[in-house]
Amino acid sequence: MSKRYAFIVSDRTGITAENLGLSLLCHFPTVDFKIVSLSFLDSREKALDAVNQINRAADDSGVAPLVFATLSQDDVRATMAKSKAVVFDLFDAFLGPLEQELGIASEHTVGSSHGVLNPQKYTSRISAVNYTMRTDDGVNAQNYDLANVIIVGVSRTAKTPTSLYLALHYGIYAANYPLVGDDLDRGRLPDSIVSHRSKLFGLTINPERLQQIRAERYPTGRYADLRQCQYEINQAEAMYRRERIPYVNTTAKSVEEISTTIVHKANLNRDLM
Repeated sequence: MSKRYAFIVSDRTGITAENLGLSLLCHFPTVDFKIVSLSFLDSREKALDAVNQINRAADDSGVAPLVFATLSQDDVRATMAKSKAVVFDLFDAFLGPLEQELGIASEHTVGSSHGVLNPQKYTSRISAVNYTMRTDDGVNAQNYDLANVIIVGVSRTAKTPTSLYLALHYGIYAANYPLVGDDLDRGRLPDSIVSHRSKLFGLTINPERLQQIRAERYPTGRYADLRQCQYEINQAEAMYRRERIPYVNTTAKSVEEISTTIVHKANLNRDLM
């Protein structure tokens, strides 16, 4: 497997460059990428320091590093372009054609890629996060009338991180409810969520993977026993099918994929700005 340096550089957090850069790199699984993130390069001096680091990597490895950049200031971009790297200027690739199509010049403002275009929608997302935290793990079930979706599943199937992702990124009021021993033994929905059946979305996972996750937290006892994990998953999936609850297997999916799947299958509205 070949090795290659890849730098994520930005004048702010680097989230945009990182998301797109890593999405592109994952298409080359035979290359062993060494990822280096350099954020808040908002001056020529900081850019020069970054270029020196990139050039050292080029000299050490004997091959030009890859640079994925979201830089707004012209002098910073010009400095980065002089590095011993192959620079993919993500703003330059799209802003020029977009300016031409819209007939206006873009404002090269540092951090504008994560600016708040709609303050009302941003406030709505924060409210959604607060709601999700208040209703995490079956707490405050009396507030489920406000939920857009209620995520259900056995312990350690990514209910909480998925709920928080839906709230933070999409402004979705996502509650989550754990299916515990009594619920699974009875084989029917708990009383606190049965009246919200239309909002339910289930998560499942391969029992072997569930056992690994649980063992990392509680290595001994029945909780992390493989037979217990198999029983819980079998009972949960049987409940989903019987109650006609849509569900997704999280074994090989990231939180982003799980969340997007729920949005699509549950036809949820998203706040994107």
